[in-house]
Amino acid sequence: MNETGATRVELARERVDTAVRRARTARIAAAPALRSRAIRRTRLLRRTLVAAALAVLVLVAVAGVLSWQIRGQHEATELTNDVLASARGAVTVMLTADPADPEGYVTAVAEVSTGAQRERIEAARDALVAEVGGQTDSSVGQVVSAGLVTDPTSDEIGADVDVLVVADATNPALLGESGDGSGVDTTGERVTALVTMTLTEDGWKIAQARRP
Repeated sequence: MNETGATRVELARERVDTAVRRARTARIAAAPALRSRAIRRTRLLRRTLVAAALAVLVLVAVAGVLSWQIRGQHEATELTNDVLASARGAVTVMLTADPADPEGYVTAVAEVSTGAQRERIEAARDALVAEVGGQTDSSVGQVVSAGLVTDPTSDEIGADVDVLVVADATNPALLGESGDGSGVDTTGERVTALVTMTLTEDGWKIAQARRP
């Protein structure tokens, strides 16, 4: 190799060395910025993960609240339906009397009653048997509508609920006197009754039945 060729090779080497040194210097100079950017990215990633975790927790909490509310609404609806069904059945029993079986009628009415209502029925059993047995025809009743006057506040034994019941009846007197103590028009076919339902171990029963 002549002197000119050797010089060119040497110059090429110097340029390569210079480029390598500059690249190394650039990397060294950029290292703090790269570390800062990496730290920022890590922090951003952490914040994103924390935000996502919080969002999941919020969604779970909201789902739990909605589930609890829906369950509570279902339970309230079931309780209401239970009260109304019991009131309808009990009033129908009270308005349905067969003179051929007066004892059975009084027993059936006692079974759908509780508290003072049942005590009055048991105390007046003989008189009621005689009254029903003296009817010339059977008395029948059919509930037309029933609605809550007060909402159920508990499903515990002893809870009370007032229900307004409208029924067609051939003998409205079987529900007793009107609220003002006056007599009942036995010729009427439609009767309105305000009944207080009380929850017992055997379900909802009539604690009081009166004409409003």
